[in-house]
Amino acid sequence: MLKKVAFIGSIISLCLLLGSCSSDAIETGNDFSDPIAVDDPLINPDGLASNGCQNVVIFNNFAYAACGSEIEVVNLTTLERNLLSLSANDIAVDPDLGLLFTQAGNQLRMFTTADPLEPEMIATATANFGLFSGIAAANGVLIISGGTTGSNTQVFTYTDTAISLVASGIPAVDNVVGNPDVHITGTAAGATAFYTQDIGAAANWGLQIVVLNGNGVVTEIPEVVVLDPQPYTGGFGPPFAPANFPSESEFLNNFVYVAHFASQGIQVIDLENNNALSTIALSFEPTNIATDGNLLYVVGITQDDVTLINPNTQAVQSTISASLTRPIGVAASATHIAVADRTEGLVIISQ
Repeated sequence: MLKKVAFIGSIISLCLLLGSCSSDAIETGNDFSDPIAVDDPLINPDGLASNGCQNVVIFNNFAYAACGSEIEVVNLTTLERNLLSLSANDIAVDPDLGLLFTQAGNQLRMFTTADPLEPEMIATATANFGLFSGIAAANGVLIISGGTTGSNTQVFTYTDTAISLVASGIPAVDNVVGNPDVHITGTAAGATAFYTQDIGAAANWGLQIVVLNGNGVVTEIPEVVVLDPQPYTGGFGPPFAPANFPSESEFLNNFVYVAHFASQGIQVIDLENNNALSTIALSFEPTNIATDGNLLYVVGITQDDVTLINPNTQAVQSTISASLTRPIGVAASATHIAVADRTEGLVIISQ
């Protein structure tokens, strides 16, 4: 069953709100030591999903959210929304092929976005998902993270008609306490995957990098990048407790940014400088991070704002007040931020 709602209103750009354009704001050398609070963006919180949302992606000016028993779609130009009665606990998109993927239980589903407001399911596959498993896709390669102990990493390839299993289990990735999520980026030779990991004991976290060719075959597994050790003592509650690890990562300009909620910061890994590690300190526990190709956008389950980070300065640039409740997913384009909130649903913020 499909529900459709239209939202009519003006879209106000962040350039007008701040008196300057975002391209100026990301120039190297600008001083962002005093973050700017943006208190009045145009926010469209009228989500349709009945039980909140878990994750969100943006492709071709449409936002797609995994909302448990439903998938919500928003046209970011008109703010028209659709709700599909298809279960989805996580969601990913291959921007090169325009294919959408969801995970629900042990089922992996692939959709075409030819009709972007009403994606059509075109293939399915059975996969090994566990608690805290994640999915990511790029350049014809799809990765499933192992989640908690007892599940394993899987690699799939796909065409526009079928999904094929390439590998079930990567020992260097799976022989740890857990792999809660994975990010993947396309390369000229195939793809590179970044697995956030609980690497054992009470406060040891890492990021495992895996290089794959275009056929989804593992070609290189560097040493794990050990993140700052820090025990998690906060009060997340479901769905995180008793999870004790970084949740999400993002790749931009040969840096990997890890939302390390236990250490209340973004861990920055410089892939061109022997994986040198630094930290962007935050005043909250981050749960997800995304990029629009210029800035980084961070949400935290104990934070009701969206935090913007300038990668040129490796510092917080501004915050956007959004009255969020339990945000755990975020995606961004040049014009909008989409937040998956476990209470508020899919929240769209105009920038």
